[in-house]
Parts: sequence; structure tokens; C-alpha cells
Amino acid sequence: MIKHQRLNLLKHIRPVHLLTTIALYLLGTGFARYLGQRIDYSLFLLGLAWLLFLQLGYCFLGDHFKTPFDEGLYKRLQFISDDKTDEPSQSGEILLYISVSCFAGAVVVSVLLLLQGVISISMAFLMGLFFAGNFLLVVLGVSLNLSGVGEIITSIILVIIPPAFAFFLQYGTFHRFVVLGIFPLFPLHLALIFLLRLTGYSDDLRNNRKNLLVRIGWIQGIFLHNLMIFSGFLLFGVALLFGFPVRIVGFVFLTLPVALYLVWYLSQLEDGAPVRWPLFTLLSLVVFFLPVYFLTYSSWVR
Repeated sequence: MIKHQRLNLLKHIRPVHLLTTIALYLLGTGFARYLGQRIDYSLFLLGLAWLLFLQLGYCFLGDHFKTPFDEGLYKRLQFISDDKTDEPSQSGEILLYISVSCFAGAVVVSVLLLLQGVISISMAFLMGLFFAGNFLLVVLGVSLNLSGVGEIITSIILVIIPPAFAFFLQYGTFHRFVVLGIFPLFPLHLALIFLLRLTGYSDDLRNNRKNLLVRIGWIQGIFLHNLMIFSGFLLFGVALLFGFPVRIVGFVFLTLPVALYLVWYLSQLEDGAPVRWPLFTLLSLVVFFLPVYFLTYSSWVR
């Protein structure tokens, strides 16, 4: 019983998405450090706490309303059962209480940031986008998670906003690093979401969950996934042409052989190639998180 409840808790916090937020936040801070900005670690921790409080609050709130934030990898693991008979009858109330507690924590951190005098117009805009994006995905009656644009909104709030927020928090002003270093990760993350949803495509189709993959079909979904992979690495190449340092972005291309293998194998599925979901999932995680690691490491270790 204890083990079952622990696994359910991990399901609610969306570990892959939580890791994405933390990793991209570190990347944004690393860019500021690479540009010579001395890192204020108190602001660093406050900013990270604000993002995590708000994200976790919306995750629990969405599960309470039965309009869950994208369940990502954890929904696909075999030891997570859809059978709810073992869950406590008060689980809905517990989720709501946890959500409210997280939102209260976000409010407290917001006040602390305000007292620090770091919330500029740009910062307020990013915070508003993060709040609104999560709101649009999970709040009952508004949820766009299965509208066909949920995947795009998810990638924006997990990949674009956290590093930009971290960068502005430390650096204070805009710099081309924010665009050149972050936007190539957007299509790679979108490809990751497509593949994670592809593993549950038959279940989504059977239950009439009209996410983008169900709307366009799995064949077009694979094509779009592969297009996003190529777009990500192409954007990294464009970043080099616009002066992004080779010592930061160069190692990213070490991931290209893995990405090409994944694209090639997925392209064979239409011709009857065996489906190996664990391998696909592992490769898709590598294709996204390894470039994030290389960028973060290169920007922090100067």
C-alpha cells in the first residue's frame, strides 16, 4: 500500500517535466554566468522555488479536476495502473490541499522577489506567461491539454520560460544568448512529447483523447516528430552562424547520431518494423536531455 501511494505521488509530480524545468533553469543561469554575471544564489533559489511551487501546484490541481497536466513518461510505465480502487477515497481532497499549499508557497516567494526589487516588466511578463500557460492546460472548463495545441503550450512553459526567467533574474536585460541557445531546444522537446504520447496512442484513440497526435494520426505524428528533430539541430547550426560560441554548442552535435538512428527506426514502423517502446523512450530522452546537459555544462564550466 505504501509503495503504491509513493508511485502515485511520483505520477502526480511529473518527474520528467519537473527535471526539464530544473535543467532549463540551470541552463538560463549558466548563460548569465558565461556572460560574466556573478550569480546571486539567493535569487537563484528563490526563482527556482517559484517555478517549482507553481508547476507542482498546477500538476496537483489538474489531477484534482481530472484535467491532468501532460502525464509524460510516467503514464506509460507498466507498474502504474489506471485502476483507482486502491486509492484513498479522500485522494481528490488531498490533491487540492497540496495544490493550495504549493500556490501559497509561490505567493510567498513572489513577495520575497518583489521585496528584492528584481521583478521588472520583462520578469513580470515571463511570470505571467508561466502562470497563464499552466492555467490554460489544467483548469476545469479551460483546459487546452487535449485541444491540439496542448503539446505546444507544454513545451513553451517547460523549455522557453524557465531559462529565460533564470537569465533575466540574474542578468537583468535581454541578450541574444536567450534566443540562440534556448529556441533550438523547443522542437526537440516537442518531439519528446510526441514520442511519449505515441506510446499511448491506441489508448488515447480508444478513450477519445483528442491530443495533437490523435488528430493528425500516428503516421503524420512520426513525420512531425522527425521534422522537429531535424529542426532542432538545424537551429543549433543557425545559432553558430549568428555567433553563438562553438565551445558551448559544439558538443550538442555529438547527439546527432542518436537522433538520426531514432528518426530512421521510427520511419521503419510504417513498413512493419518491430515496435520497441523502451528503446524509443530512452533514445528520445537522450536526444533532448543530452544537448541540455552539454549546453549547461559548457556554460557553467568556463
